[in-house]
Amino acid sequence: MLKGEKMFELDEKFFEELGVNNMPADEAQAFKDHVREEIEVRVGERISDGVPPEKLNEFEKIIDATDDNEAYNWLLANSIDYHNDELYTAIQSEGGSEQEILSEYAALKWIQLNRPDFSQIIATVSDELKKELKENIDKII
Repeated sequence: MLKGEKMFELDEKFFEELGVNNMPADEAQAFKDHVREEIEVRVGERISDGVPPEKLNEFEKIIDATDDNEAYNWLLANSIDYHNDELYTAIQSEGGSEQEILSEYAALKWIQLNRPDFSQIIATVSDELKKELKENIDKII
């Protein structure tokens, strides 16, 4: 997952509404981790809906961070003034290699350009999963 601007953040209220606070601490943490992973998978699936394969390939190359040039070249073509972007500065302040910073920033910018509905996707997926979990919470806990 990208670290700079967290893709999504599930707060404790999300889990309290499900009754997770009634679980033993180790089980609760495992459950929370599973829910976060499930949301990541579902969000990833929704993001890719309707996006041409070449754009998805572009995104994969950016997030792989195995080649400095991929993220940098993408930024030169799509966000040339990235050094002055607050998001870039925030990611940079968290530390990491220049390659990691460029890759993360480029990935977030790619999402902004190609899936401007990203925040809505996260909200929808979170709401859907919360509803599913509430309906089955007796089986889970």
